[in-house]
Amino acid sequence: MREHEASEPKELTELLPSEQVVLGALFHKHAGQPFSTMMTTAESAAEGLSGVEARSAFIRLRQKGWIRAVRKTWGESLYYIPVHQIPALTAAYAQRIMDNGLPERGMERDGLELKMTQNNPIQVIQEAKPDIAAEIIHILAWIAREDLSLTNKGTVHKRMLQRLSAMTHWCAEDFVGLNLQYEHLDVYPAHVAILLDMLLSLGLLHKDQGKIQVDAASLGYWLKQSWSFMHREIFKVCMDRYGISSPEAQHFRYRLILLGASHNTWFDIADVIPQRNKNEETGDAGQPEYVRSWLNALAGWGYGEIGEDAFGTLFYRWLIDPEALLHLEVQQAMDTRKNVFFVQPDFEIMVPPEVTPQVRWKLEYCAELISLDRMSIYRVTKEQIMNASRNGFTCDKVMEFLDRYAATRVPEHVRMAIQQWGSEWDRLKMQSDKDAAKNQIIKPIDFFFMEKSEKDKSDKDEHMIEPGDSQESFYVQGREGLVHLGADSFISEPEQSVVEASDLLPEYGSIPDMWHNDWRRYHMSTTRQITATAIEWQTKLGLKKEQSVVYIIPDQIQGHDDWTLTGWVVPGTGERAIERCTISPMDWDKIRLIVPEQI
Repeated sequence: MREHEASEPKELTELLPSEQVVLGALFHKHAGQPFSTMMTTAESAAEGLSGVEARSAFIRLRQKGWIRAVRKTWGESLYYIPVHQIPALTAAYAQRIMDNGLPERGMERDGLELKMTQNNPIQVIQEAKPDIAAEIIHILAWIAREDLSLTNKGTVHKRMLQRLSAMTHWCAEDFVGLNLQYEHLDVYPAHVAILLDMLLSLGLLHKDQGKIQVDAASLGYWLKQSWSFMHREIFKVCMDRYGISSPEAQHFRYRLILLGASHNTWFDIADVIPQRNKNEETGDAGQPEYVRSWLNALAGWGYGEIGEDAFGTLFYRWLIDPEALLHLEVQQAMDTRKNVFFVQPDFEIMVPPEVTPQVRWKLEYCAELISLDRMSIYRVTKEQIMNASRNGFTCDKVMEFLDRYAATRVPEHVRMAIQQWGSEWDRLKMQSDKDAAKNQIIKPIDFFFMEKSEKDKSDKDEHMIEPGDSQESFYVQGREGLVHLGADSFISEPEQSVVEASDLLPEYGSIPDMWHNDWRRYHMSTTRQITATAIEWQTKLGLKKEQSVVYIIPDQIQGHDDWTLTGWVVPGTGERAIERCTISPMDWDKIRLIVPEQI
């Protein structure tokens, strides 16, 4: 769903008790998935609310922005909880979803007692793949040089597809169990489909004239961001597009982030799995199938790794701060003394993880990536220097770049080799047709290498880099990629009209005030009429016998002269069980129609 313009909701604690209960019930049942019906009478009764109380609370939740609606083309309305509210609701209703029970009457988070592992050694059973943001830069650089031409069927040519598949550390096995649906399943392996879909969804690639090309403007903004910003934007795509869409699976994904331990700390997966459905399929370890499939995918993307203890219990640990994946950061200037790499005598360049994306991008054009790890390794080669020169990144610019960011002086023989390879390119260029040579310049990367010289940059503070201009978000929900998001995930027009709570009981003024203002004994026919009104309005009845008062949500009258009433008895304060019962008018002395104060 696309996030439509609406006022931001206030704190959960500012909601009325009935609003908290309805929101908790809907969140428990649907998570962030769309739904067309609100709550059944039985569901609202199980929460201790009459139908009119639940509908009234639902209307106010819409007015306050906690629930939004879209209208399908054929007129049906779909409701949903906006995705940016899910983290707060995950924390607020943590215990309810774990216990599969009624909501807490207060909004305090009970917290989950995570079973930690001080005396329980964990063995890694699936390691994390290399850093996903760095890998994406590597792949974008390759696509910028090569482009991905498309066949008449609109698919990437087989030869380019094979090269792309071989470049990434991902493999199809990382994403088994996600049940992704996309066109040309027989052409694209799952890991390649996800990679292309991810880059298209972020706006970093676009289709144009039979090719998939790098979007120069988006790439320019992307490279100015921090690594943590990139991890967060990529994670948005992963959460929204590749996770199984059931509410249980979505609950698990958010609980894994918000209720698990902080990064680099193992925790028991069982502590964050929602209460299981009886019909839920489980794997060999007795876990729901969506659990292991999502953990495998996270390891494939490099966000964390999976472990197991001696008893076969499944554990997980984040390698990236999980809360940073959901919350915006304040970008700060970075100390350039950490933004350096090490040029070795054997032509290898050792690149620490602190090196910024902009610097990493330029390395992609003058050196060959050998390994991607905590300390990545590039190697300066003749082929890469020739390719860099072909793309406008001449040997003089390469040396200027290396001199600026190398922690120590570039070895002299490396410098001389780069100059020699650059001279060879100059001779080849002079011998070739000038127009043909011009046609070899790859346009998508011109914007980056034709910027002003490194030495011409402002030296206001030679040890600080100011953060670049940023877009609020690169990922646009609903942007076309390769992966199908399901029938209910398309973008529809927002439904702005909201029924007023006062419209729920249009005949309210036509009944006697004493029916809802006073406790009274009535003639049997009037008692039946009041009861029928309560059923029609789906509101509560108050029944009083001597000093005992019971509130009931009626739903059926049985019989005529000797009639009975069936409904749900609302539990008192501190009670949680709700009972369905059948009673006779002889079981009470006085009756009162209960109309919610908010109507």
